[in-house]
Amino acid sequence: MNAPLRGLTVLLLHAFPLDARMWDETRSELGELVVVAPTLPPEGDGRTLSGWATAVLGLVEGEIVPVGVSMGGYLAFELWRQAPERISGLVLSDTRAGPETDEGRGGRERTIELIHAHGAAGLWREMEPKLFSPAAEPEVVAQAQSIALERSPSDLITSVEAIRDRADSRPTLATIDVPTLVVVGEKDELTPPHEAAAIASGIAGSKLVTIPDSGHLPPLERPRAFRSSLRALLAEVGA
Repeated sequence: MNAPLRGLTVLLLHAFPLDARMWDETRSELGELVVVAPTLPPEGDGRTLSGWATAVLGLVEGEIVPVGVSMGGYLAFELWRQAPERISGLVLSDTRAGPETDEGRGGRERTIELIHAHGAAGLWREMEPKLFSPAAEPEVVAQAQSIALERSPSDLITSVEAIRDRADSRPTLATIDVPTLVVVGEKDELTPPHEAAAIASGIAGSKLVTIPDSGHLPPLERPRAFRSSLRALLAEVGA
């Protein structure tokens, strides 16, 4: 695929607790396309995913293909609810459609307390074992760590609050009528493969891809496999 896709913007939406730099290699590989990768929370109404979606939609013009990983997937659902007419394709990676459970909300509150007490470093110590498979390359883990440790506690807390208060996207699944790719790392402990299967089963015509030997962050841990699936979706959208 050597030509831009009908002027589409590929919108790369990062995972928590990282920022847009998690997409650096992907952006380089998609260099012939129009690619935007905002750092979340965006400027503006940063307290809710609805506010994030409004802000992000204002960053780009025309048709978009949101590519959301984890927290970015929650935002992708919100983008669809706000502007389905602008979305030509969708990638939902290592995320879930359901709202926060009572148990999950309690966990988010403990995470906020952890960030207040120990900052980004404390959060990283808690999350690192859950983000990667045992086969992850040390340099990949180190790259993610360097990004996470530079996030401000206030932005991290705002992100946790937005994730905690997210809407139930399960009723949204049946409304999605564009080419959709659902991706999950085979060894993802945070949003296991059964969550991805539930999303795919709810979106007519979607494709489910399980990436072997990957945890919660396939774009970092298994970038070639992730980009191969992404390229296939973009080719379908551009056909």
